[in-house]
Order: sequence, then structure tokens, then C-alpha cells
Amino acid sequence: MTDSFAFYITLLRKQFTKYCSERLNEIGVSYGQLYIIIYIGKKGSCSPSEISQALKLDAGHLNRTINKLVDNGFLIQKPNEKDKRAKILCLTLEGENVFHFSQDLFHEWDEQILKSLSYDERQQMINILKKITREGE
Repeated sequence: MTDSFAFYITLLRKQFTKYCSERLNEIGVSYGQLYIIIYIGKKGSCSPSEISQALKLDAGHLNRTINKLVDNGFLIQKPNEKDKRAKILCLTLEGENVFHFSQDLFHEWDEQILKSLSYDERQQMINILKKITREGE
């Protein structure tokens, strides 16, 4: 069992989650909140329903998380010009800072976890992961 792909992926995910959670705790953001910030940061702005569909999140849980992010100054909600009942979410300056922090955080983790691999080994691994994730869609 310890030689299975699933075992190592699970182990890496646990290590990654722990690493991120410890660093994010320093800036007052949870691991779950980070992915919402990243999604909005990549899109520029979006609706809660778009986030719910893209990240496969329960609408109730997402709304509670959005409210926390708004209360903590990471997001703002603007009226949706096309649908007055809906809101558009945007990052605040603090939210933008977290978005950029996440890019650095992911890069640092990659460097730490992959330091024993050569450049060619890293590229080969990335290519293999791209291939198998496409096949899993």
C-alpha cells in the first residue's frame, strides 16, 4: 500500500495543507478561505454562484466564508448591474496582498519539497502530473 500513487498523493496533500495552514495562520486566513481569494484574484471579480460551481462548494458554507472574508477586510461585495439581487465579489488591497502571498507560498513549498530533484526531474514530474490529471477529467 505504501507504494501506491494514492498513498503518496495523500501524504503530499497533508504536508502541503499543514505547511499552508501554518503560514496562513500568521496573516489571519484559513486554508479554505485561500482558495476563494485565489479564484477571485485570478478572475478579477466574480459572483458567489460562480465560485460555488467552480470550487464545488456548498452555497451556505460559501456564504459564511464570504461574510468572514468581507468582515476581515479581504473582500468587498458590489451590486451586480445585470442582476440586482446578486453581488459581485472583488478583492480589497489586503485581499490582493493575500493573493500575491499565496503565489509566493506555493513557490516556496515547491522549492522546499522538490529541492532534491534536478531541473529535468522536476520538468518530467510536472509533465507526468499534467498528463494524468488530464486523463482523470
